[in-house]
Amino acid sequence: MKIHVALLVLLLASTAYAETHEELVKRAFEAMEPDLSSNWSYTRTSRNSEGTFVARYDPRLPEDEHWTLVSVDGRGPTDDEVEAFLEDRERGKTNDDDDDETMFADGSIELLEETDVHWLFAFRPETDSDEEAKFMEAVDARLKVVKDGHFVSLVSMRNTDTIKPGKGVKIRKFETELEFAPVYEGGPAVPRRVRAAVQGKAFLVMKIDEEEDIEFSDFEPVGK
Repeated sequence: MKIHVALLVLLLASTAYAETHEELVKRAFEAMEPDLSSNWSYTRTSRNSEGTFVARYDPRLPEDEHWTLVSVDGRGPTDDEVEAFLEDRERGKTNDDDDDETMFADGSIELLEETDVHWLFAFRPETDSDEEAKFMEAVDARLKVVKDGHFVSLVSMRNTDTIKPGKGVKIRKFETELEFAPVYEGGPAVPRRVRAAVQGKAFLVMKIDEEEDIEFSDFEPVGK
């Protein structure tokens, strides 16, 4: 009888403290580098319809010199290209400041697959407005958590139907993939690659067809 009682207690205890899927995913996000822009210098290589742009980010430099455009299509950049790049990075900085750390809406995590290597989850992206929520209704969002190291290795979003984000605008293709990996063995996970593609039309005459592939490399820790 005592053995049966002990087994029952252990079973109840393990059930009570079982980690939910949402807690598992949150813990995986905690393995991400919390302050990439302050703690790391890195190289950013962007490929899109306008060319290949290689830039270096270094937070140790004065704020207006954090970004350096190193090359465009393998050559030195022109003054106009440098100016356009820095303006684009400034807009990106503003968008990053507005981002919330939570990527998924509460209660939206759903386990799709488990292997010896990873978990694959579906989720509903967190939104800040009715317009964003309506946009995301036609988006299938998934994320992968690697068991060895317990970090998010992939976040993907793609549309399952035509998206109409505003009057006269139709998006027939919306795809985004973000890849992450530890910066070194046992270290925090950092962005490694971002791929995005958007196709559609605006007001029947303006064609939208944009693709971009961004790689992050040559990470160097910087002390603050």
